[in-house]
Amino acid sequence: MKGQWFQVLMLLAIFYPQTALAGDKAEKAPGLTTYTLDAHASGTIETINNIVNMTVVSRDTNDLKAEYRAGFVQGKLQGETILSARDNAWDNAYLIDPSHSFPKQPGPSLNELEEAGGLLNANYAAFLDYLENPETNAAVAWRLKRLLFRMLGIYHGVVLDRPANLDFSGNWLPDGIYFQPWELALGYEAEDLTFLDLYFVNAFCDLLDVISFSPELAPGGARLTDHPEKCSAFLKRVGSEVILTHNTWSGFLSQTMIQTLAVNDDLLTFNAVSPGLIGSNTDFGYNNKGIMFNETTHRASYSQVKPLGLWVFWRAALAEQFSRSIDDFFAYISLDNTGTYQNGYMLADANTGETGLVEMSHRCFIFYRSTGGPYTVTSLSLDGGACSTEYDGEMVTPEYLMGINYPASLQVRQDLQSTDNRPARRVQFAKLLPHVNNVQRAKQVITYTDPNNPLSIFGRWDPGYGETDYPKQIPDGALDAKVGSTEMVRAFMDLSGELDLSSQNTGFWMLFGTPRIHGKPFIWSESMWSWQPLRDVPDRLDGKFTLMPLYLK
Repeated sequence: MKGQWFQVLMLLAIFYPQTALAGDKAEKAPGLTTYTLDAHASGTIETINNIVNMTVVSRDTNDLKAEYRAGFVQGKLQGETILSARDNAWDNAYLIDPSHSFPKQPGPSLNELEEAGGLLNANYAAFLDYLENPETNAAVAWRLKRLLFRMLGIYHGVVLDRPANLDFSGNWLPDGIYFQPWELALGYEAEDLTFLDLYFVNAFCDLLDVISFSPELAPGGARLTDHPEKCSAFLKRVGSEVILTHNTWSGFLSQTMIQTLAVNDDLLTFNAVSPGLIGSNTDFGYNNKGIMFNETTHRASYSQVKPLGLWVFWRAALAEQFSRSIDDFFAYISLDNTGTYQNGYMLADANTGETGLVEMSHRCFIFYRSTGGPYTVTSLSLDGGACSTEYDGEMVTPEYLMGINYPASLQVRQDLQSTDNRPARRVQFAKLLPHVNNVQRAKQVITYTDPNNPLSIFGRWDPGYGETDYPKQIPDGALDAKVGSTEMVRAFMDLSGELDLSSQNTGFWMLFGTPRIHGKPFIWSESMWSWQPLRDVPDRLDGKFTLMPLYLK
């Protein structure tokens, strides 16, 4: 027993010391840039410790108009950084795929732009058909229309001086007839943003899975090359509270940031992987109904993808903004299963104390829920076959959940032919999680790096070594960390949703930056990728934990 405690104390003793103490045009206040459309729609943006922090509020008696105007303000505040997000996404796709399967060179070719554009246009048309299908649940369709109008608003905020005069009745949708042909084409390093560029930024993870699991690259549904996986995360019960954490493993060109939205009575604060998004895509945050969420992406060698389905980025954005319960989240995320961007979502309800987890393969959803005791597990089969509810008891316990890109569900593991390519994280979490008893300790655990193994909970691929059966050297790894709690969620639930630049309210903790290996974070100019252009990304990916301001009353 003494030896086990010594191991735990040694791990805790070598954490990195990265915690801090507890109008018509954009106008700049000290540290803040604000944009006011009118008395009912405005926003502000700032950068603190390399973390971009944006707040947008919009109110209107018509929800679609309120969403559109919120998007317009977002587009004005984020502006050209969305163009950077487009180009950075393309460059990340090349840099973090050692096989360079798509694109095959730095920057997509014209043929690759046309191929991706064809897939995106077809998916967007199928999405509009889903909204107009009388069999689609009316409330679901209306909420998805809200998200669509926000996306259109973001686009118009970048390309128009003033909002467009649109039909907000819900009977009209921006279809292929509404857009000019050039607006439905993809660009790269082009001066102007197109609507399809914005769709690409939002649908990036779904799109790349559709391409990588295509018959050309994945004969019989099995990928022949190793693809990057994402994040580390955990959920921990501490007395009557729940702590949720996450760090984003992503290409180092990602512009990870915080977005806070207040659209009529719906409030949401989350970590976004880039500007221009209608949802999180890294999926960490909480809403004012009391639901807190994170996700880790399942490592998959096999899948069956649906290019014309309701992609995960729509379903996740829907669940994150509108869920009032864990049941709601489960229902929204399982509206379809497209075999793309297959994730495990950890959930906590700040009203009831209930916690949950949903995992997925192309053929099964596995739902876990607990009120403090052992998890009750149910399944949903999409093909009529059996979906086992057996799970890994070390990853799912009454006290905690661990997220390591390796599904806890034995069924999902089997379906996806999943493997654990960074096994040290599991061992580290198993030792450290029992001792997480407050937010400060949670911050330490989610940023833990073994000095002898860069492939730790908070880790990096670029050094080219570490404990793995799948070695590679790419500019990818953990480039942020976030920590929230149900106590923070309840405070957020009390906010009015009005913009207040002098507000003392705060959200969750966030850190921008990579682990330090041999005393240094990742530095582009000192790396083997020093030739890479940097667009709205710092050369030195470094920062400290910051309790982020919420500019809301």
